Parts: sequence; C-alpha cells; structure tokens
Amino acid sequence: MLRPTLRSSVLTPLLTLLIVAAPAALASRAFALALDLNAKGRTDTDKDRDSYNKPAELFAFWGIKDGMRVMDLFPGNGYLTLLLSQAVGPKGKVIGFASYDHESFDKRFKPLGLANLEEVVMPEPQGFGSDLTKALAKLPAGSFDAVLTIRNYHDLQNPAEALGEIKRILKTGGTLGIIDSRTASGRDVPNHRIADDVIIREVLQAGFSLSGVSQMLSNPKDDYSKGYWDARWIIDQSCLKFTR
Repeated sequence: MLRPTLRSSVLTPLLTLLIVAAPAALASRAFALALDLNAKGRTDTDKDRDSYNKPAELFAFWGIKDGMRVMDLFPGNGYLTLLLSQAVGPKGKVIGFASYDHESFDKRFKPLGLANLEEVVMPEPQGFGSDLTKALAKLPAGSFDAVLTIRNYHDLQNPAEALGEIKRILKTGGTLGIIDSRTASGRDVPNHRIADDVIIREVLQAGFSLSGVSQMLSNPKDDYSKGYWDARWIIDQSCLKFTR
C-alpha cells in the first residue's frame, strides 16, 4: 500500500503551525564539515543509516551546537550518540539515557574513551514505563539543552508522565527532538509505528510548543503495513522539534 508523502489529514494542521525544510538543509552545511562520518568507532551499518537519517541536516534542524548538554533517550547501540559526541564537542556532554543494550553500547564506546559521554542503563521493557519516569525524576531540573530520541516514542507506556519529566529536566527554551516511524493514524503497536498527529497532540498537551516540522526523512515508497524492521531502508519518518 503506497501513499502520498504525507496524508492531507496530517499535513493540513501541521502546515498551519510550521514546516521547516530548506533552512535546515542550508544550516546543515556547517555540520557537514564538523561531523566526521568516517570517525573511529563508526560501523558500515552506521554509514548505511546515514542515508536515511541524515544526521548533519538533523542536528541543524534541532539546533545542536558545541557545548550543549544533550540526552540521547534510548540510544540503542549508540548510532546517534557517537555523532552527538562530535557535535557538542569537548565542552559539551551527551547522556545515553535508558540504554537497554549495554553490552553493545559498552563494546562500542569503551575503547574510544570519550570524556564527554555517559551511559545510564535501564533494561527493556522496563525503560519504557514507570521505571523511566522514576529514573528521569532523579535528574536535576533544567539540566539539559536538548532531549532527542529516534524511533522510540511509540514505545512509551506512559507518555504524559515521561513528557512531564522531560519538560522538567530541560532548560527553558530547550529542545525535544523526536523521530518516529509513521503510520496513517493512531498507534500501530505491532509494527512500531505512530502517526505524527498523535505525537504532536501528546507533546503539546504536556506543555511544549511545536517549533519545527521537517519532511527531510519522509519517504512515499514506505508501506505502512510493514513493521519497521521490514521497511527500515525506506521507512517514512516523522521529524519534529518541540521547545520547552
């Protein structure tokens, strides 16, 4: 089942808020110089992911800068984490929070000895529910410039609670960046997909403002009937920026 890039039922309300594409593409040129996509520790799989995650453009869209303190929420094997470590530089800090693949994460990062990187382990699936909220509650208020997560929002068991804590730990004006695998409407739990309007509604209800919607990761060739792992190379992804 192939469909337009973004269904009109989703696109219309989003257009009345904000759609950002060209500015991010222009700003990404600076990051393209700063990000070393062939850096030590990056795998062939990482480089394959670059083509559909567009990290330089993504960081420009989210406004990631040198010296920032950034949370990579549910970092997996650390694809985004390693690039963030480059982007924030030695004066910044990256927290791989709620890591549920500690063995892979540790194997990748321990040999690199990155002083600006820290991991907080939380076993799956506990990390998607109340345990996540409790862990976030231990962090100081206003201690992060940005909280970012890629294809994990759909798994949150208590989004309102988690978002409340994320808002608390973000500085005023801080960024919540979300990427997820799209579906036409609602939540598609078996296929690990979620509609843009569901994410936006829940995050706005938590007190954030929507400051950017980009179509840089959209793909009209995606078949929504397939799960993420079956369609990962052509996945149609939301790309959202919220501000505290």
